[in-house]
Amino acid sequence: MPRKRRVFNGKSAVVANILLSSIGGFAVILLCILVFAFIISKIDVNDSIVTVLSCVALCVGAYAGGYFAAKKRRKNGLLMGVICSLFMFFVILMISMFFIRTIAGFSPSLKLLLTIVCGAVGGIVGVNSKNSRFS
Repeated sequence: MPRKRRVFNGKSAVVANILLSSIGGFAVILLCILVFAFIISKIDVNDSIVTVLSCVALCVGAYAGGYFAAKKRRKNGLLMGVICSLFMFFVILMISMFFIRTIAGFSPSLKLLLTIVCGAVGGIVGVNSKNSRFS
């Protein structure tokens, strides 16, 4: 007897999509941080460059998360990108507040703005990209 595939409906599908897309975005952030760490280990940089590179990794991850969310949903790309990037930002903010007990570097409002913009752009690109599965 074949196994039934669980299908999400309505709001639970959107939440599951956001969570899975955020995991993909976090994976991209981790990959960016690993690449930046390798580059930083080869050259000597100051602390301000490290802060900028961490912000770049956050923006690239938010873009990827928004792209994945909108690509899967195929509608409301701007909204899906913003929601996914907001979720990712607040998870990272809570983790950093828990471990560091302070927020250093760029201001959180600037990082929030950059994350929302990058996630929204990723969502728009994700909705408007061609679906390679049916081409």
